[in-house]
Amino acid sequence: MESHAMNRKIPRDMNRRKTRQQNQRGASLIEVMVAVTILSIGLLGLAMLQVKSLRLNTDAYLRSQATLIANEFIEEMRANPTADYVVTAKPSSACTSCGLQQLADEAIIRWYVAQENLLPTNTSTVTAAGSEVTVTMIWKERDINVTQTWVLTL
Repeated sequence: MESHAMNRKIPRDMNRRKTRQQNQRGASLIEVMVAVTILSIGLLGLAMLQVKSLRLNTDAYLRSQATLIANEFIEEMRANPTADYVVTAKPSSACTSCGLQQLADEAIIRWYVAQENLLPTNTSTVTAAGSEVTVTMIWKERDINVTQTWVLTL
């Protein structure tokens, strides 16, 4: 009789195991879906970070270019301090018989050409008050006007 009772116990345990396995069939699919969702959110965050990084690098590049262009122009102004560098627009012609003022006009033209080539939608001015000269450059970064100003004494 004991062997008969033992035989009954074994099938019950086996039935329980089968029931547990059948109940947990979809659990691995749910785990995979949760993992894929978390991974997707992480990858989306990385993509947004990459876009922001590219945008900020472009802004930094434009600011660096503006600074380099302005510094080159300022050094030309320091090399020829007696000429008049006050401008609100690009001069129309270069020098034919280069005196000091014509050299200044050449420097202004080079400054404007460099801005046209490197900075999007720019406007620039040079103003003077006595020996103090103000160089102002304005360009667009993502539809926002950016102004950078240098003040020097000649």
